[in-house]
Amino acid sequence: MDKKTITPLIKVLRKAGELKKLKRTGWILKGIRNPEHVSDHTWRVTLMASILADNTINREKLHDMAIVHDLGEIIVGDVKWEKGKRVLMPERPKRKKEETAVAEIFKGHPKQKYYVSLLEEFTEQKTPEARFLMQIDKLERTLQALEYEESDNKNLNEFFESAEKFLEGKELEPIFRELQRMRKTNL
Repeated sequence: MDKKTITPLIKVLRKAGELKKLKRTGWILKGIRNPEHVSDHTWRVTLMASILADNTINREKLHDMAIVHDLGEIIVGDVKWEKGKRVLMPERPKRKKEETAVAEIFKGHPKQKYYVSLLEEFTEQKTPEARFLMQIDKLERTLQALEYEESDNKNLNEFFESAEKFLEGKELEPIFRELQRMRKTNL
């Protein structure tokens, strides 16, 4: 690699490191002690995508999409756009701002258009990878809610309600139902 390639790469990696400092807003608003960071969520979403994707999904694209799906939050912030079944604000404008942010983060990097296009694809929800990743995103958050309910003794029902509208009738619904069952056993 030459300096012309290395400099934009280091810029992206340093900026991405800021996700390790950005705490998840939903958990802060619920008073969770020591809430996870966005990077923690992204890591487990990526792991889940890797484990749960079947052969009908382009795994490389899914993996890359999982890695960048919340990257724009470095600039935009972790905006809470829903509460349970209620939509607090439209998600689309938030996602469009994140696409602009990802373009800025990858400015000068040779794969800038690729990563921005993955986030656009996730926003549009028109491909199997984008739809599957949305399910994983909601399922991971539900798993985290269950873990926080167990450790912090909080009622985090709104996160289960929100996930249900994205998972009902979808491939990952059985895992969601098992998390609900585990939750009832713990209450």
